[in-house]
Amino acid sequence: MAVFPLTDKRPIEVGKPKLELVDNSKSWFRSIGIILILLISIGFFSRMLLSAMIVQRQTQIDGLSESIAELDSDNRSLMFDIAQLESTKRIMRIALAEPGEEFETVNGLGMIIPEITIYLDPLSNESLQGWQWRQISSQRQGQ
Repeated sequence: MAVFPLTDKRPIEVGKPKLELVDNSKSWFRSIGIILILLISIGFFSRMLLSAMIVQRQTQIDGLSESIAELDSDNRSLMFDIAQLESTKRIMRIALAEPGEEFETVNGLGMIIPEITIYLDPLSNESLQGWQWRQISSQRQGQ
């Protein structure tokens, strides 16, 4: 173990402190080097941050695309169901079914097929308040 004295016994010189001239070229190169390293680091960090944001946005876009595809499929299915419910054959079956009879969860209407169909002519296309009871055409259902 080394023992060091608490006080330095060297004489203290009073006067000008020792100053050295710093070589400007080395310090300038160091400053430029440090600045370049910092700029490159900031550039890499910015690039990684931008890539992360792009990946996050793309994930959101993919999720929305999947939702749109599912909703489009549901829409097509519902449009098909509507077309089936509006079909003339279905409406005729319900209309001609007896009132107590149930057809596809709908009670029948008990209507009958008329023997003759008469189409009436309105007075004008603009005012449909009055009708002329003049027959335009007639059809017998047996025809």
